[in-house]
Amino acid sequence: DDMCLADRIKHTLPADASMEERVALHKLAETFVFTSQGVPFIFTGDEVMRDKKGVHNSYCSPDEINAIDWSLKRSNREQFDYYRNLIQLRKSHPAFRLATAEEVREHLQFIENTPAQVVAYTLKGNAGGDEWSEIVVAFNGGSEAAEIEIPEGNWMVIANDGQIDLAGSVKIEGSKATIAHSSALILAR
Repeated sequence: DDMCLADRIKHTLPADASMEERVALHKLAETFVFTSQGVPFIFTGDEVMRDKKGVHNSYCSPDEINAIDWSLKRSNREQFDYYRNLIQLRKSHPAFRLATAEEVREHLQFIENTPAQVVAYTLKGNAGGDEWSEIVVAFNGGSEAAEIEIPEGNWMVIANDGQIDLAGSVKIEGSKATIAHSSALILAR
């Protein structure tokens, strides 16, 4: 049962953390979930930043704690749309849904020499039959932007700084990429 994501983030951050910081970390956490191999699971209401007023074990709490406040869908529409785009990304690209551990070992490679607050990997070789030949996924949990080395080439920016563009309208080229603080970066080619 325990805390839902919104409560956990609020509990973990300093009391004066802004809503912008909380939203960024919420997106970062769910990007981890939807770009990971295996079956993704989200807590009911995470897509609208539902909270349970900090109650850890709410099984015997009243509806005011456990009910989903659906007006949050309006006030947190950007969050809801971000989740919808993450789901679409995952559904459209089998590289994020590899069927066996062998496939994961064959196609996934961690990027070395990243800053301490960054975890990054590539999915190579049209993983899972994906139309993208290579994908870079990087997570920056730090409070400052970070630069990572990526395979040399031309890339479409699919996600960065809390925004998802499934068409990859923004392009970058080279062997380095910058990830905004508290954000995920997804590149594809």
